[in-house]
Formats: sequence, structure tokens, C-alpha cells
Amino acid sequence: MMPKAPGFISVLAFLLLVNGCSALVQPDREYANNQGVIEYTARAAAYSVDGDSYLLQRIEIEWDTATFYYAGVSDPREDAWVLRFSPKSSEQDPVALEDVYSHLTLIEGLRDDFKVGADEEDLVGESSLRHVSYSYQSKSRDSEGKAVRGHGIIAVYSTRRDELPVVYAMKIEAVGRKVHYTRKALEPFLRPIPRP
Repeated sequence: MMPKAPGFISVLAFLLLVNGCSALVQPDREYANNQGVIEYTARAAAYSVDGDSYLLQRIEIEWDTATFYYAGVSDPREDAWVLRFSPKSSEQDPVALEDVYSHLTLIEGLRDDFKVGADEEDLVGESSLRHVSYSYQSKSRDSEGKAVRGHGIIAVYSTRRDELPVVYAMKIEAVGRKVHYTRKALEPFLRPIPRP
């Protein structure tokens, strides 16, 4: 015997409503996360950033690249990534990988009202570090409905590992930051890079 449609639908709707509401107010559930595995992978890749400054969220590893993604600890608005390239003569243009503007162009294409700030080059060990700060209008809005400005810095550092070239590209960005990033902000990401 089939239940009457209006009564059955009312009960079903009530159950969905009750379960849906309880799902909305339930606190985060506990789970066994993979942070230990992620940190172990970073150590195995010989690139570990101080966890007091940035929290490593994930790593993507390919044959010739490793990408490390971070969230700011002291400033939760910050997000950062570091790409480690191992250039191959047959597939990639090492000059393009070492050009900070080839990386900056990719970021610029995704941002409104993009403006380049300081463009500087420093010697780190025997290699040069090129870094460029920038700002842009984010999609976030303030209490008055105005776009909130975001700031970032991108850098490229070229070195050698086991006599082979390795290129590091790194970016730090935060929406709502009031000032441009400087070279000092890159230090947590430069520190783990082995120097020849």
C-alpha cells in the first residue's frame, strides 16, 4: 500500500529540512588530515619553509617541477606558492623560466587594474634574485562596496643542484594589505634553497 502523497511529501520535506538545518549548525568534524604526509614530502624534496611563518597546504610534484602552496600564519590573508623548475634543454626555454616578467604576465592577466611597483635585483650567494612587487584591484569589497586593493611580490632565483640548473619562482600575495611587499618578505622562501 502506497502512502498518501501529500502526507508522505510533508514528512519527507520535514526530514530534509531538519537534517539540512542540523548540517548547517554542526561544528567542523574531526578528521585525520595529511599534514604530516605533506610536511614529509617537503622534507624529501629538500624544501621546507619555517612553519611559524607559513603553513604548507599542499604540494604538486611532476618529473621536472614541484609546486609548494602556503597560507600565511601571522597574516592569514596571505597566500604564497613556490615553483621549483628543473629545466630540460629539449622542452623548456630556460631563459623564459628565469625571466620574472614571463611569470608576472600570467598573474597580471588574472587581475584588474594591475600595477607594477618596485623591480629589483639582488645577489644571493652566487646567483641573482629578481623580484617585482605589484598591486591590483581584488574582487573583494569593503564596507562601502569599493574594491579592496591587493598587493603581491613575485621573484625568480636561479641556482644549481648537483651541477644541474634549477629555477625557483615564488609569489606572495594578500588582499587588504596596505603596503607593497619588499625583498625581506621573500626570506622564508629563500632560506631553504640549497646554495652551491
